[in-house]
Amino acid sequence: MLQNQAWSKDPFKVQDRTPARPRGPGLRALPPARAILCSLKGHLLLAESALSFITFICYVASSASAFFTAPLLEFLLALYFLFADAMQLNDKWQGLCWPMMDFLCCVTAALIYFAISITAVAKYSDGASKAAGMFGFFATTVFTIDFYLIVNDVAKFLKQGDSTDETTAHKTEEESSDSDSD
Repeated sequence: MLQNQAWSKDPFKVQDRTPARPRGPGLRALPPARAILCSLKGHLLLAESALSFITFICYVASSASAFFTAPLLEFLLALYFLFADAMQLNDKWQGLCWPMMDFLCCVTAALIYFAISITAVAKYSDGASKAAGMFGFFATTVFTIDFYLIVNDVAKFLKQGDSTDETTAHKTEEESSDSDSD
């Protein structure tokens, strides 16, 4: 202990002379997470997971507890897609069709939430069931917005691919017609 400490001019202060250990990057090692959380997709995924969790809690506390598995699964799937987008797993795992998986998840979630929300509001009379139904309707709206944006992104991507194919085909037609005139 005396080897690591040295006395200063003031006899009552002890200075520690242990070398400072370099610290690891910690949470700063996750920079993509901040970028995804600031984007529209990140906001939608956060809203999906929050609404799914709240709906899950409401269904557990209600007399319509038979419906609690759907919000639980959608909560876990929303967290998975949020984590996958934050860690850029879509770039690392090229074999999976991420937009299609996200699209199918959003479509099925919107349909299931809509069906169980109507049932919870119409069939059950307790307050927790009504609250679960209302949060389910909000979740349906958020999932619907998400799959609408996914469809628009895929349509833009396909149009971009078609326009480059058309320009390439048009250029080859011009080149072949020019060579025929010679």
